[in-house]
Amino acid sequence: MSALLRSAVEGATDRCAVEFDRTTAVVAAMLGLDAIWWLLLYGGHVPMPGMQWLLTTAEIPMTAPGAMERGVFHVGTPEAVVGYAATWGVMMWAMMQPAMTRFTREYAAAYQGSALGAARALASFLVSYYAVWLVTACVPLLYEAVLPGGIYGVTREYTHLVVGVVLVCTGIYQLSGFKRSFLRTCCADVPLHQDGALLAAREGLYHGVRCVLTCFGAFFVAMLFFGEMNLVWMVALTGIVTIERLPSWGEEIAVGTGLVSLVAGLLVLVIRPALPIAFAL
Repeated sequence: MSALLRSAVEGATDRCAVEFDRTTAVVAAMLGLDAIWWLLLYGGHVPMPGMQWLLTTAEIPMTAPGAMERGVFHVGTPEAVVGYAATWGVMMWAMMQPAMTRFTREYAAAYQGSALGAARALASFLVSYYAVWLVTACVPLLYEAVLPGGIYGVTREYTHLVVGVVLVCTGIYQLSGFKRSFLRTCCADVPLHQDGALLAAREGLYHGVRCVLTCFGAFFVAMLFFGEMNLVWMVALTGIVTIERLPSWGEEIAVGTGLVSLVAGLLVLVIRPALPIAFAL
């Protein structure tokens, strides 16, 4: 009886055992980092330039389209721009981290060398990849500078026109061969490599630019005019850009979301329904 019990316990232990290899470590690290980004963002541990003015004087909710950018321009200092870029970067890292988990796993698996060398290469890759997303903070700030009344002003004044056009443009972008070509290469298998820190950093920059172009419609057209601090939109877009990168049917998701966005935009322009966008507290 004791032999049978011992055998059963050993069998159960073997079935429950987890092999903590290189790729498992990468996935765990990516999920852990993503949790940190989300906690920083929604724990209020990132700079929010002009937030006090927005909430108390202007009475604009942080979830309103262009609220963050309006706050930065109200403060109008280099420190405010740097703080905004930091917040934007953390937000983009939080949203892109799940989508990048598969690629970073493959990147580490394809590294021909020691675990330490793989960790060094992956760290260099991610630092430069994060830097690309940090720099993209200039895009919404440019919108704020050139649009009459900024993102907030033009969206509040012409809500249905702006939202409808934004959805149509996002749909067209999602359906374009330009976007889908980037999506296919972004999700391609990683070749065997022995990247040192410099080569890995260059690869991170290259991959970051391609990721920005792949997600441009979702993040730099749709999200900004719905409110980038809107949690519902953040979670929804995170899910979309993550599923898009599934090698088997990610392109179908891109086409499907493009069609939905296109039709939704036309309906907004024609029917002018009530929209879940708050411009005031």
